[in-house]
Amino acid sequence: MQRRPLFPSLAGSDKPFSETDVMLSARLKRISCVVLLVVLLPIAAASAPPSAAPKKALLEFHSGFWINLHHFLYVEARSTLAQKSARDPVFSSADEGELRRLNPTELSAWDKSVAYYASSLAGRDLLFDDGLIAVKNALEDAESSTDLAQAPISPELKEALRRAAPIYRAHWWARHDAQNRAWIAQVEPLVSQYGDGIAQDLARIYEEPWPQYPVRVDSVVYANWAGAYTTTEPTRPTISSSDPANQGTAALEIVFHETSHGMIDKVSRALRTAEAGVNTKRTAAPFRAGALWHAVLFYTAGELVAERISGYVPYAEKNGLWARAWPEPARTLLQQDWKPHMAGSASLQVAVSQLAADLAAAPGR
Repeated sequence: MQRRPLFPSLAGSDKPFSETDVMLSARLKRISCVVLLVVLLPIAAASAPPSAAPKKALLEFHSGFWINLHHFLYVEARSTLAQKSARDPVFSSADEGELRRLNPTELSAWDKSVAYYASSLAGRDLLFDDGLIAVKNALEDAESSTDLAQAPISPELKEALRRAAPIYRAHWWARHDAQNRAWIAQVEPLVSQYGDGIAQDLARIYEEPWPQYPVRVDSVVYANWAGAYTTTEPTRPTISSSDPANQGTAALEIVFHETSHGMIDKVSRALRTAEAGVNTKRTAAPFRAGALWHAVLFYTAGELVAERISGYVPYAEKNGLWARAWPEPARTLLQQDWKPHMAGSASLQVAVSQLAADLAAAPGR
């Protein structure tokens, strides 16, 4: 079949192209290019590698006004109690000096807020009292609020905090906030360098997921007697920026130790099972694992940091915690029975059961 030329005026002609012919030819080329792009773009998109999902932040550090004021008032109120503990944090000389510089009007208002804390809050535990946990979460969430208007706390507590707020802001907050931010600035690069690996190891070892993305960490000048504590559901560590034990590389261990409190449930359940198993065969007084889960937590976080940073001495060892809370053979048995699980050569339940059995069989148990 004979094909008709697309442009009869050009076929078999030696005449020069007309302006119309040139325009038609250019238009055809543009149409051809568009058709080619329509065909090829989906193919290219299908063959391109998928883009990586945005990296989730493990931790989010805060230095919040209200939560720092709350702890500051709590610490001073604790110091006024007859049944105070020798382990309670005490004000620095700089903070005590500023307290003495309050004018009579400021001192009267401040003392009134401290008195409210002493009568209503200071006798309760920051970590174990459900009401104080709710207050902590509410004040952290109200970080950007100027007046706590929407904070779900009692009117009396709201009034005490509002009354003390301008005094705290005028005399202490600038220095406290700077101290908190300096602490955050020292730990954030360590988290950036080592955090992903430590978090992955913790999830593997404890067989629990990372609590949430991100975990909120609040830096406060004064925390509780331990220098740091963590409330759960959601997991939120609160860490003292002034505690000497929380400085330098130790800050990295403390952050992951505290976050691990939101990942330790499976270990705790395994220890209860192991304890019951030991006691079915035991003729002596029943074996009690007690806070052995916390020893596991200290040991694990410390070892994971020491594996990554040459020369690092874990928190519990450096601060004499093993001798005070879990004397030998606890640490030796953790090395013997728990560390194989950390290395992947023993299951969690087997490691915990062996640890409980060996500890129960130790002399004096």
